[in-house]
Amino acid sequence: MPPYRLPMYRERPAVRCINFLCAVLLTMVLVAGIIMFVLWLSLRPHRPRFFLDDFTIPNLNRQSGAVNLPVRFTVDERNPNQKIGIHYGTIYGSVYYNDLLVASGPVVQPFYQQPKGDTPLLGQLTASGPTPGDPAWHSVALRLLLNSTVRFQVQMWDTREHHMKVDCEFGLRGDGTLQQGDKNKQCTLYF
Repeated sequence: MPPYRLPMYRERPAVRCINFLCAVLLTMVLVAGIIMFVLWLSLRPHRPRFFLDDFTIPNLNRQSGAVNLPVRFTVDERNPNQKIGIHYGTIYGSVYYNDLLVASGPVVQPFYQQPKGDTPLLGQLTASGPTPGDPAWHSVALRLLLNSTVRFQVQMWDTREHHMKVDCEFGLRGDGTLQQGDKNKQCTLYF
């Protein structure tokens, strides 16, 4: 008896064509996914870093208060991204003495920060308080808040705007200058 042979199964041409197209499509999706993952790893934005460099309220006198005195500060902004620049909107500053507002207003106009760049943000405000009668005046702990919007830029592509808040806590000496231990202290960043 001759050996039994299975009949040869032949796919129809339409089925073979559909299988080939599915294989090509899945391969393209896999390659595109790998490319997007590599791009995301290399281009994902890192948050900027802020460091309080200097803060002064000249002629600060605890007897008469800080009303109408100039408030000057420098905050260093550092962009740690290698290929991503940052567009900042107008930066608004507020200085708090415990929960009492000492000074507020716009401090820096909109600007663009280059990748791997450092920018000193120089701010000047006029104090509106506190007065000697305020209960918080016995403390020297202050907070500087900076608020703005930021957009990240890679080549010609910009992200949407993100709201940013920088919170710097520090202490002043009796002469109205920044305590040595708070110089170049990193501020907390909220997105």
